[in-house]
Amino acid sequence: MSESKTLIAPGVKVALVPCPALGDTTLFLRLAWRLQTAGAQVSLASASLASIREYLPGLEVVGGTPDVVALAACNDLVICAIDWQVDVPLSNVAYLAGKKLPRGFKPEQQPVSLRGREIAGAHNVICRDPKAGKSMVQWIDLYAEEILELDLTQPVAGLQAMPAQPADAERRIAIFPTTPHTSKNFSCSGFRRLARRLVARGWLVEFVGIPAEQQMLSAAYPGYSVHAFNDLKGLVDFLRTCSVVISNDSGGGHLGSLMGLRTFTITRRRSDFTWRPGFNELNSVINPVLSFKWLGKTVWRPFIPLRRIVQALPSWKGKQA
Repeated sequence: MSESKTLIAPGVKVALVPCPALGDTTLFLRLAWRLQTAGAQVSLASASLASIREYLPGLEVVGGTPDVVALAACNDLVICAIDWQVDVPLSNVAYLAGKKLPRGFKPEQQPVSLRGREIAGAHNVICRDPKAGKSMVQWIDLYAEEILELDLTQPVAGLQAMPAQPADAERRIAIFPTTPHTSKNFSCSGFRRLARRLVARGWLVEFVGIPAEQQMLSAAYPGYSVHAFNDLKGLVDFLRTCSVVISNDSGGGHLGSLMGLRTFTITRRRSDFTWRPGFNELNSVINPVLSFKWLGKTVWRPFIPLRRIVQALPSWKGKQA
């Protein structure tokens, strides 16, 4: 019998090691589902995903700090975010970076093989051309198709066995007003104006941050519920009670998109910027109608057209809850 030409054959053991950032983790989860569909036995080394094991049937989730060397020893292939790069040469570990591999990293000197078959392009960047207009979801799918030879026509599993949605989920909006990078954040006053306009149309608006921000956000957005969760499960369960996510360029938007929610991403970047939510077709980028430089800084926040968000959503005013 001739040897199968399928790279990812049923039963192949593959471990994925995403970087800690939530947006990057959602991409590796997408790749995990692609591999799972192809019949691979997939494990994910992720501290954050450990709390939602029950929503990821068929995937093994390993919590704690990833041990890349140990994973390489018990898997046929490891696909690892460059954040966890180890100095030990490992022939079955492929490293992925978002947009750029480290300058000193020499892919040609570290060939990657799976069961004796070399994988060309295994070390790679997810986004190969930031001007191409593709989302990071499209780029990770391209890696899956071109490098791992996976069939993109097959549907992915998605999160499973989540809590039932409450009756008012259809009219609840989650707003993520912060990121770790203040230059990316829309203004508090802008989010307050947006929240008031949405509430006036009958929407239930709630804010979400990390635990360290909760007190600050409660003061910034008086009169609104402000949530913060100690693990990813808490956040996923809360988003299950929502239908819309509004955020800066942040992980909250990616998670909402992954869960099938409608997302609006407020950013100063162009509409087709690479790192935008892209897990479904209900994703909109809201950028300024104009911006300019002033004293070395880009002024953009006053020119975000909030009406685009308000007008894109139905009014619940006067309707039965």
